[in-house]
Amino acid sequence: MSKVSQMVIAMQSLADTIERSEGKKPEGLFGRVVLITTKDLTIDGSKLDVEFTVPFDDDSEANEAEIIIYNLSEKSRKLLKYNTQITITAGYGSDTGIVFSGYISKAVTKRDGNDLKTTISAIDSMELKERKIDSIAYNAGVTASYILKDLISRAALPLAVFKPRRDYTYKDSVTVSGELMNNIKKYAEVCGISVYILKGKAYARHIKDGDNIEFTVSVDTGMIGSPEEFEEEITAEDFKDIVKGYKMKMLLQHRVTTAAIIDLKSRDVNGKFRVRSGQHVCGGSDFFTEMEVIS
Repeated sequence: MSKVSQMVIAMQSLADTIERSEGKKPEGLFGRVVLITTKDLTIDGSKLDVEFTVPFDDDSEANEAEIIIYNLSEKSRKLLKYNTQITITAGYGSDTGIVFSGYISKAVTKRDGNDLKTTISAIDSMELKERKIDSIAYNAGVTASYILKDLISRAALPLAVFKPRRDYTYKDSVTVSGELMNNIKKYAEVCGISVYILKGKAYARHIKDGDNIEFTVSVDTGMIGSPEEFEEEITAEDFKDIVKGYKMKMLLQHRVTTAAIIDLKSRDVNGKFRVRSGQHVCGGSDFFTEMEVIS
């Protein structure tokens, strides 16, 4: 089974070739599905060439997806307006799910050879657009967790989870100014947690906490190659954290997203891991998910 993922990719590439030459897509296990939807528009990836890159991570910055659609009609292009909600559903056969839901921030159409190329930029929350905050003063004795919770409230997003792993008390008064999201990240690191947005809600919790999706990543389920180990150091105030984990790639898997708990089974690495970041990619023969996981 060591070559199964490569075989699936090869068969998908063959399916795409058949589709281009015969004008139809063979049905079955390896048929990829891509749907781009807004309130007034549905774009089927089997009828138009569609590409996308959808990043996800556990920091407070807005994630920006890029969607490219070729030869979209003028009527459809006019429906891609600023701040319109847009969703990407993707997968194989009947096993599909939402890999991105957000709002259009920009849509531009340009001529690309004989094609019309429409590039859509979308972010997961308009509330997360980077913005500066006025100077905020906190009295001496304030805690990092108090500052963090106050800053998150200024992002105007519902707070689903707030679980600091530790705290820090400032002896002197504290003044916070500058970019809101940068400050949220700063005080989250002091509290030993990450702050990220998932399905329109804010989560503030330890990077090892997550939600078990009851899914095993293995060669059998589409893992490509072997997991690669990584290690990094995070320093905040008097604290130092060492983060260790693995980077890996697999056939596009809609279940994988920020804070998903997965089971990993490979020749050298086995166990439960929490997804920290990654991206879903569709383009040409590419249809995969990359991720970083920590134990």
